[in-house]
Amino acid sequence: MKSTQKYLTHYAEPEAALAQALLANTASPRNWQYCLVIPAYKESPAFYHRVATTLGKQHRVLFVLVINQPDGLNAENASNRHLWQRLIDDTRDGQTQYNLQLRHIPATDSSLLLVDRFSPEQQIPEKQGVGLARKIGADIALSLIHSKHIVRPWIYTSDADAHLPDDYFSVLDDAGSNNHKVPYAAAIYPFKHLCDDTPVGQATRLYELRMHQYVDGLHSAGSPYAFQTIGSAIAVAAKHYAQVRGFPKRSGGEDFYLLNKLAKTGLIRNLKQPTIKIEARQSDRVPFGTGPAIGKLLIEDTINKAKIFYHPQVFEELKAWLNVIPNTRYTALQDLPLSADTLKALESIDTNKGIDAARKTSTSTETFSKHMNNWFDAFKTLKFIHYLKNNSYPNTCLLNK
Repeated sequence: MKSTQKYLTHYAEPEAALAQALLANTASPRNWQYCLVIPAYKESPAFYHRVATTLGKQHRVLFVLVINQPDGLNAENASNRHLWQRLIDDTRDGQTQYNLQLRHIPATDSSLLLVDRFSPEQQIPEKQGVGLARKIGADIALSLIHSKHIVRPWIYTSDADAHLPDDYFSVLDDAGSNNHKVPYAAAIYPFKHLCDDTPVGQATRLYELRMHQYVDGLHSAGSPYAFQTIGSAIAVAAKHYAQVRGFPKRSGGEDFYLLNKLAKTGLIRNLKQPTIKIEARQSDRVPFGTGPAIGKLLIEDTINKAKIFYHPQVFEELKAWLNVIPNTRYTALQDLPLSADTLKALESIDTNKGIDAARKTSTSTETFSKHMNNWFDAFKTLKFIHYLKNNSYPNTCLLNK
C-alpha cells in the first residue's frame, strides 16, 4: 500500500484530505460497502434519485457527486445551483468541510458526499474539465478505501446519463478479494444506449456501432488494448489507480488515457454482464467523444451514409504488425513481411526509437515483447490506425461495411 500512501500524500486533490477531516469530525463512525463517483455539470436531479432509490437502498453506498463547472464561463450555471439545493433538500443531517457536504440519504444506509466545484471560487480550470472532476471524486474514494471507510477496493465511476443495473456493484465482489489471483487493474461494463427513432436516437445508435467496430477490430487484430473507453462504464482497482497517479486532468479523453495507463499495470477485465444503459442525448459538456460525435452526425444529409466506420483493412494491417513485434528484436522493420502502408504508418510514430529502447532494456524476447506492447499502447495504436485512415484506407459508411 506504499504506492497508495505516496499518491495520497503527493498527488491527490485537496478534497481527499478534506473528506478524511470531515469524517473525523462526525459524531458516529461511518463506513460503506461501495463508493460511486459521478461528475455532474448542467444535470437535473433525476439521475441522483435513480441511484439513491435503487443501489442506495440495496447496499450501503457512498455516492460522491462532484458538481462542477469550467471557469471559462461568464456566470455560474443555474442548473448546477438548482441541483445542489435539491440534493440538500432531499437529504438530511449534513456535515460540512470547506467545499464538501456529507448528507444522509433517508430510508437507506447510504450517504451522499457533495463536492462543490461550480461556485465562482471553486470552478474547475477549463482545460482540466471533466478529468479533474473525476479525479477529485476518485481521489476521495481512494482515500476512504485506504482508511477502510470503504470496504470494497474498487473505485466505481459513472455519469449522470447512465442507468446502473441492480448487480452493478456485486459483480465485482469476487475480483476485489485479496485471494483473487488475477491482477485486474480495471473492469469495463458492457453498455447500450437507449435509442428511439428520433434523429438523436438514430445518430447515437449508429455511433455506438462505430464504437463497437473499433474495439472488435482491435480484438481481431490481437491488440492488448481492445476495450471500450467510456467513462460511464469503468471501475478501477484502488491500488492500480494510485500506481498510475489517477485520472488525467483534461477536458476530454480522461477515461481513454487512464485505461491506457492501467493496462500496463494489470489486466483490463471486459465484463459480459450486467449491461449499463445510457441515455441517448446531445451534449456539449466535453470537446470530443460521444456527445460531439452525435452532433456532427445530426448535420449529415443522410445519417447512414456518414463515413464514420474504419476500413476493415486497417485492422488487418494492425494484426500483421502485432504478429511480428517479437521479431523486431533482431530484424529491421523493412525486412519484415509488412506492407508499404504499414511501414509508413510505423515511421510516422517513430517506431524505430521504440524498438531501440526495448532492445537496450530487454534480456529476452519475452521481456522485449512486453516492452514493445507497452510502448505501442492504445494511444499509438490509435495514431497508427488514423495514419492508415488518412493516407491509405479512408473511412467507410454503414452501407459499405
